[in-house]
Amino acid sequence: MITQTDMNPLLSAAAEFARSQMNCGDITEAEDAVTEITRAMAAAMMQTLATQFCGQREYDGAHIGCDCGKRARYRGLRGKDFQTLHGIVRVKRGYYRCDHCKRTSFPWDGRQGLSSHMWTPRVKELVASVSSTLPYEQTSLLLARTSGLSIEESCAEQIVAEVGGALRREDAGDIVKAVDTGTMEISTCKPKRLYIAMDAVKAHTDGEWHDVKVGVIYEGVIPEGKATDTLRNPRYIAAQETSEAFGRRVYTKAIQRGYDNAVERVVIGDGAEWIWNEANNHLNPAIKIIDYYHACEHIYGLARVLYGEGDKNGGRWAASQCKKLRNEGPGSFITALRRRKAQNKQQTEALRLQLGYFTKYRKYMKYPSYDARGMMIGSGPVESACKIVVGQRLKQAGMRWTREGSDSVLAVRTALLSGELARIERASRAA
Repeated sequence: MITQTDMNPLLSAAAEFARSQMNCGDITEAEDAVTEITRAMAAAMMQTLATQFCGQREYDGAHIGCDCGKRARYRGLRGKDFQTLHGIVRVKRGYYRCDHCKRTSFPWDGRQGLSSHMWTPRVKELVASVSSTLPYEQTSLLLARTSGLSIEESCAEQIVAEVGGALRREDAGDIVKAVDTGTMEISTCKPKRLYIAMDAVKAHTDGEWHDVKVGVIYEGVIPEGKATDTLRNPRYIAAQETSEAFGRRVYTKAIQRGYDNAVERVVIGDGAEWIWNEANNHLNPAIKIIDYYHACEHIYGLARVLYGEGDKNGGRWAASQCKKLRNEGPGSFITALRRRKAQNKQQTEALRLQLGYFTKYRKYMKYPSYDARGMMIGSGPVESACKIVVGQRLKQAGMRWTREGSDSVLAVRTALLSGELARIERASRAA
């Protein structure tokens, strides 16, 4: 580790250079000049260091093992340019070729986390993180402006594909451990109350609109002086995949977030059947809650059929039923539906559908009990996640995605928003 004492001679030389060589008229001119000089110095230092440690470790012996099972022979040194955070450096490193499968390998590259492309792990980490937040064009412009890093839009997209792909491969391995083999290491997290919420949002991929499933896992903590939980430490999940696959993914993330150690587990969602199928498949035991506001939408929708659009009596009836649902639970509303006399076929069908809905999910509508315990009863966090994770990145004006491209962005974006920076760093080396 370089200490302040080690840097003092360099800092003194820099200060003297500024006094004797740099004649700047204002602060902006000075900033531009210092930026240009520091970037040039960083590039020179990076080239020197790369040459030094590459030269020390470019030889791995006369032969190394090849993936085909044979032995690859050392053939000499081969040069290549790599894009670092501090400019392009050129290094010469040993390469090996297998006479059997004709494959060429560079052991030094693998140790450095370098792929067949020219970007270092730090470059990939930075570009992938920014690209998961901004469109590729803006990423290219911003990085060039702020860091001097020149990355074409197509290269930024390729980097996201590499890093996102590595993250998804890591996820796949974790899912096997958590769901199939039961070998996932138990989390050290011990949340008092852990919430798991799921929903879906449309995104345009491969020329059509498809559901992207979204989940958020978070702790619920009641602040001092408050009566209801607030969200803490959210972890985000998003993927365009089947309900079954997403259920496995959510369960795995819940295990990593401390599901096994949680004092209470709460699942929140709207009335989408796939949510409750997967919750019952993977998230037991848990308290399951139908989003109260979604249930109220059903009541108001029924009121429009029974009373007519915009009828004040219908609005008062719906408001009264929603209040009873919150204070008493669904029992009185179900009774009211059974007693209600339909005036036409449309009302008959609407009453039938809502009676079925509230009867099916009544066990998830114990709102007085949830309120008494300070639990959240709304799916606001996951609805917000749909906007933050998917809407703000995949659904900007004119955006069209391939399924693979959107999935790579979602993999990086969810890791970034979840604060999983170490995972992005690891994936940047593995990509």
